[in-house]
Amino acid sequence: MRLLATTLTLVLSFFTSYASATGPTETVQHATSSIINELSLLENDQRSQHEVQRLVESHILPAIDQQKIAKLALGKHWKKATKEQKAAFIDTFRDLQIRTYTGAFKAFNGQEFSFKQARFNKSGSKAIVKGEMVQPSGQRIPVDFKLYLNKQQQWKIYDAVIAGLGMVKTYRQQLNEQLQNNSLDDIINSMRSDLQTAQR
Repeated sequence: MRLLATTLTLVLSFFTSYASATGPTETVQHATSSIINELSLLENDQRSQHEVQRLVESHILPAIDQQKIAKLALGKHWKKATKEQKAAFIDTFRDLQIRTYTGAFKAFNGQEFSFKQARFNKSGSKAIVKGEMVQPSGQRIPVDFKLYLNKQQQWKIYDAVIAGLGMVKTYRQQLNEQLQNNSLDDIINSMRSDLQTAQR
């Protein structure tokens, strides 16, 4: 799970607000060079929690549809949730993702990425971008990103599959297990508690 989170974050780091500029593959390729350059300029002692979180919020979050991911992660439980619960879950889930991305972002160590041309569905509203992350050791990790074209004609990430392990599927399985014995409010409060503990 740690490898999934780290790999996912590093690859997501290469998607920026350019997500509306062109197609999904071109978006990935365009963003890659700019983020790699920025990462390369940061020494380890410059990667403070505050600075890395700033980069995460500036470069990663704009490319991701957090609301859609949260909805997919909750699955059948989404319809049962109240409006207030949905809003609270999305906000807390987003904050947890920022924490995860920030921690993994600091672990960047010269990984390289390559992406293939996107494969579209029949309507052209969804796409899969397949690629690889090459570790400094030479290990190759397959990464697939699922994107959709929103109403503003922006390509947004709503799922990722790392080495065959799907992000949304993993979250959904974890939440389903937790919701067997806990309410959604309990889950949200537990997530908030985790965030408060991490900030101390």
